[in-house]
Amino acid sequence: MKVLAINSSPRSSDQSKTELMLNCLSKGMRDAGAEVETVALREKTIKHCRGCFTCWTKTPGTCIHKDDMTNELFPKWLESDLVVYATPLYNYAMTATLKAFIERTLPSIQPFFEIHEGRMFHPLRHKIPAAVILSVSGMPDEGHFRALSAHVKYLFASPGRRLLAEIYRPAAEAMISPFFKDKLDDILAATTQAGRELVRSMKISSETLERITQPLIDAQSFAEAANDMWKTLIAEGKSRG
Repeated sequence: MKVLAINSSPRSSDQSKTELMLNCLSKGMRDAGAEVETVALREKTIKHCRGCFTCWTKTPGTCIHKDDMTNELFPKWLESDLVVYATPLYNYAMTATLKAFIERTLPSIQPFFEIHEGRMFHPLRHKIPAAVILSVSGMPDEGHFRALSAHVKYLFASPGRRLLAEIYRPAAEAMISPFFKDKLDDILAATTQAGRELVRSMKISSETLERITQPLIDAQSFAEAANDMWKTLIAEGKSRG
């Protein structure tokens, strides 16, 4: 299995919880025999889709932009069996960088209209890879991922598209605290196990997902601790100004 792991976090590797989780997932996939290539979108130039439809008319299947998406990433995307879309949760959604990446896969779609089970859609020009969504959030409960989940479920619902799994890790900033070391170890081990399961069975067991999303602390205690932290950081910021 050929896997493309897309990291859309703007943070460097020592700060990114998205990258921490993605690395564990990728390790599990490699353990199970997959060939995994990781791409950090922060290091790439991806221009925004102009909506010109040149890739549908003048040069079918080829984007007008000549950038890293056209020259490198889109061909790798098409060659993959599975793509992991990894993103921190920004405003209850994926990052703008990942959204731009997905929009630039438009050349893989034909301009025509078809109807399947009451839904109108554009048919695919190429066979496209199956998808897995991985997201982390600083907020402590899974409810904050609802908008992202609804979006990706609809995005990958038309014929020819497959969403194999959604992996959501709340309280991602807090989980690296030494206070939660045992839980963090189990979360990361479960994420690695999820990678193995994806390669072996194209799905993740509910038991593994429950370990990944396990709660760290009650909401009230979380809020109090987080507020104290931010007050300290603000005070330090003012003193350095």
